[in-house]
Amino acid sequence: MLGALALSACTEEKPRESSPALPDVCAEASAQREVTWYRDVKPVLDAKCAGCHQEGGIAPFALTTTEQVLAMKGAILHSVCERSMPPWLAHRDCNQYQHDRSLSDEQIALIRDWVRAGAPLGDASDAPAETPSNSEQLSRVDLELAMSEPYTPQEQPDEYRCFMLDWPETEEKFITGIGVRPGRTEIVHHVLIAAVAPENLGAYLQADEADPGPGFSCPGGLNPPGVPQGQGSNGSLIGGWAPGGEGRDLPGGTGVRIQPGSKLVMQLHYNTSSAPPAPDVSKLLLKLDDSVEHEAFLFPFTNPQWIRDRKMSIPQGESDAFHIFGYDALEFASRASKQKIRANAPISVYGAQLHMHQRGTRTALTVEKGDKEKACLLEIPEWNFHWQGMHVLQQAVRISPGDSLRIECHWNNAGFIPHHGAPLPAVADLNWGEGTNDEMCVAFLYVTQE
Repeated sequence: MLGALALSACTEEKPRESSPALPDVCAEASAQREVTWYRDVKPVLDAKCAGCHQEGGIAPFALTTTEQVLAMKGAILHSVCERSMPPWLAHRDCNQYQHDRSLSDEQIALIRDWVRAGAPLGDASDAPAETPSNSEQLSRVDLELAMSEPYTPQEQPDEYRCFMLDWPETEEKFITGIGVRPGRTEIVHHVLIAAVAPENLGAYLQADEADPGPGFSCPGGLNPPGVPQGQGSNGSLIGGWAPGGEGRDLPGGTGVRIQPGSKLVMQLHYNTSSAPPAPDVSKLLLKLDDSVEHEAFLFPFTNPQWIRDRKMSIPQGESDAFHIFGYDALEFASRASKQKIRANAPISVYGAQLHMHQRGTRTALTVEKGDKEKACLLEIPEWNFHWQGMHVLQQAVRISPGDSLRIECHWNNAGFIPHHGAPLPAVADLNWGEGTNDEMCVAFLYVTQE
């Protein structure tokens, strides 16, 4: 995506110190207090767990009835003590985020004491009348766009396929919420969505027509074959989906502008390592508004040399290989957005996402405001490939002229067992690449500019 950007990289070789581990609440003795299901524990699980753990949800079992919870109480205690559930990877000392699924130390202690006491139910009248779920979701779906016909992956184990989606609106609109409903969750690895303005459609339509199957092959990004990433006909990235992600409204008062006559390009990365190819029809779900207070932009941040020149080597046998990239934030944002973002005016960061593959161990994204002042946007001290997504800040972070962005990624290429996955042997020549068995180090920032 950024391979064609000509940047003089400003890199640092000293890695950031990792944040201290969170306290092991479950190693402590239980408090001498009465804890009951209805009064104390049910409100926590309803708010933090039931959004996914419901019939038809993305979790493998439901936790919406008392009987379901009692049957799984041992597994619940184990998961919350490990902090593997609810899934929330961002370190709480970095920043504060909307829809934070993590449990506080006190909430974990409540579950600990309840299970150790034999899971007493208490009085049903003590339960709150209703506890809203903390999970993210689209507040409404104004437009649903689907692939025109099913597609079965032809390349194994990885295939990148782009599908053109007609944009039916005849007036300028702003996308203010976005979600993806994968047709085959077992083979859809991730999804990226871009908008292509009418004047840039030619190469995309030719590629779509030239390829005999639905869509066209696009292993290098969201451009059609023969068009280098970063050239003028490149689409504008507007969002995406990764395992564990759900639909969401964009930050209040913001949205991404779409012109009439545009088309959307949906790139699907299919991976058939653990499931056979099968016909897929994935759908894009959108919330639309006629106007917003602030037009928003989503741009990627990474070292173009990692992509263009494969200068992101991760040596075989290294248990803590790392790469770091820093660059003037506004200059990079301006180039990445094709000057839609001005390089001489501040921007506000509303959300950030970090992305690596299966051998990643930890990663961080910060704003460097001088020799001493730093703002942490997102830190993931224990990377889990299966839970990725945009983290929306409770308070936007302002980036001013002269500030720099800094991304740092760490990997284990010495033989590593990732969370919830099979052992991964150490490999030679591990570097930047699009495949699941390659690696990446990239951030995505959702910003506005006055």
